[in-house]
Amino acid sequence: MKPYKRIIRPNHIHENNINIGHDFLNRKDYCSETRQLIHAFHIIQDDYRKLMDYVELHNENNTTFSHRIYELLLRTCTEFENNCKGILIDNNYSSNGGNLNITDYFKINKASKLNEYTVKINNWFPESIIIKPFEEWNSNEYSQLFWYKAYNNVKHNRSENFQDANLKNLTYALAALFIVLASQFDKNVFTQFQEWSMSSSGDDGYQSSQNSIFSYKYPNWLATDKVEHISRELLVNDNFEYSIFDFNV
Repeated sequence: MKPYKRIIRPNHIHENNINIGHDFLNRKDYCSETRQLIHAFHIIQDDYRKLMDYVELHNENNTTFSHRIYELLLRTCTEFENNCKGILIDNNYSSNGGNLNITDYFKINKASKLNEYTVKINNWFPESIIIKPFEEWNSNEYSQLFWYKAYNNVKHNRSENFQDANLKNLTYALAALFIVLASQFDKNVFTQFQEWSMSSSGDDGYQSSQNSIFSYKYPNWLATDKVEHISRELLVNDNFEYSIFDFNV
């Protein structure tokens, strides 16, 4: 099976822990806006860092809310939606209802195993935390994501739901955006300007970069999930064809 557009699977990226797929991931026909999508995330992550100057990443601050957090939550979830729409559209998905929504984005979980990605934040206190922003999607049936529900609450009625624009919901939303990007571009999520990434894998199996707040661990892929390794000869072929993941079923 050939690789899909904007869906990472084993073999065409990882072989004996060696990156062999950067050229493939940066092809315009894999995704026409790779750099823009990753850059948008890094802008939000930089603003999250600025927030850390005033609000410590601490369990006691999980319920802290503010206009700055509200602003970042809206931007983060909007970017999450933009990525999800792109993945579905590039794989020829069409919604019967017209505009895509979270129940459509849920379909991506089947292709990318978003619910199995874990994210670690080392500078959280009193100790590092490990979170799974898509844990509620560990099912064949759609379930609400609490951070996405909070986003909709404050977007549609901030006056009554302002408290939902809090540090915990923002952190989970930003980690979710990070995962969606990693599920498309793998370690390239760590760099916004270059076509390769200086990153490493720790003893705990988490992929990390010194410039990122987040590190992540891959899903447990099965042998049947694997796709063909693409040779460099094929990568330069303008007529290369991708598999299309059928999100319409």
